[in-house]
Order: sequence, then structure tokens, then C-alpha cells
Amino acid sequence: MTAIVQFLISLDQSVFKAINSLAGKSSVLNWLARVGADDHIIPIVLALLVLLVVLLPSDRQARELAFTCLICTIIAIVMSMVILFILNGAFFRPRPFTSLSNVHLLFYHNTDSSFPSNAATIAFVMAISVLMYNRKVGGVMLALAVYVGLARVLCGVHYPLDIVSGAMLGLGSAFLTRAAEPLYRPLAVALNRATDRLLASWQGLPRALPGGGESK
Repeated sequence: MTAIVQFLISLDQSVFKAINSLAGKSSVLNWLARVGADDHIIPIVLALLVLLVVLLPSDRQARELAFTCLICTIIAIVMSMVILFILNGAFFRPRPFTSLSNVHLLFYHNTDSSFPSNAATIAFVMAISVLMYNRKVGGVMLALAVYVGLARVLCGVHYPLDIVSGAMLGLGSAFLTRAAEPLYRPLAVALNRATDRLLASWQGLPRALPGGGESK
């Protein structure tokens, strides 16, 4: 077992050095890496894409599925955050730039545990949760999640294994939440009915006429 662990650590460091060695060789690549590694830019884009899934449906059945997707995503995020909190408290792995030499650091010095990657976990749990309900939007989100993972390694703030473990945690949380769909599907139905009533009330509002009167 010890030999296997040592092999994985050695492989992890070798892959990290290969990816991180690209840092500093191109101003464009550096900029793309910083954007992908940022704690706010891609997460905000992913959150907006989740909202887009809710806004896209034009019929009642599709809207109910979208609400189910939204609830699944929120629950999966909460679940993954709880597991992350437990893992970070039980196990601390130093960041690459604190334990390796000649690391090209393009991002600020994180102080929390490197394993698993919080950023990768959030990105993948959102992407996979949406992918199970909407392949087009979910596919775009999955590509962005991979982009986040590669950028974090390129910037020198995570090992590849940190990203892989975050992706697996996101995958597991999304799948477990999807398996529990019968428990929260009634909430999606209730939200859909409430939306129907809201849309019906808007359609029933009197509209202003050019002369100042109201249509009935």
C-alpha cells in the first residue's frame, strides 16, 4: 500500500511539473490560466448557466424538469461542501508552491488544504448536476470545469490529484443527489405550479391603452 501511495504522489508531482512548466511562457496563456483559476469569474458564469436552464423552458413539463435540475444542483453543492469541510479538517496537504521547488506561481498564495480542490469540486458538481438534465448547457459547464482544473494546476496552486479528487467528489455528490430525486421532486412540482399561477396572474393584468385607458 505504501509503495502505491508513493507511486501516486510521484506521478502526481511529475504531471504537475509538466503542466506548471508552461506557466510564464506566454502572456496569453498566463492570462487564460489566471481567469480560470480565479475564485469568482468561472463560478459566476457557471451559476448563471444554471439559472439559464431554469429560464430556457417554454412549456410546463420542461419547466418542471428545470426546477428539478436546480434543486438537484443546490443540494449536491451543499453535500459536497459538507464533505469538503470534513476532509479539509481531517487531512491537510500543503500547496505545491510550499513543498516543491521551482514552481511558477501565477496566482495568490492559498493557505487552506490543497486536497481536494474546492474550486474543482464546486465546478464539477454544478456541471455534472446540470449535465444529467440538460446535455447542451451541461456540456458547456463541464468544459468550463475542466478549464478550471487545468488552470489551477498551471497556476501552481493545485496538484492534478487535487483536481481529480475534487471532480470525483463533485461527481459522487451529483449522482447521489440525483438518486434521491423522488424526495425533492414534489418541491419542483410545487414551484412549477406556483410559476403557473404567477404567469396566469400576469397574463390577466389589464394592459394600458394609448389614450390612457385600460384594456379588459
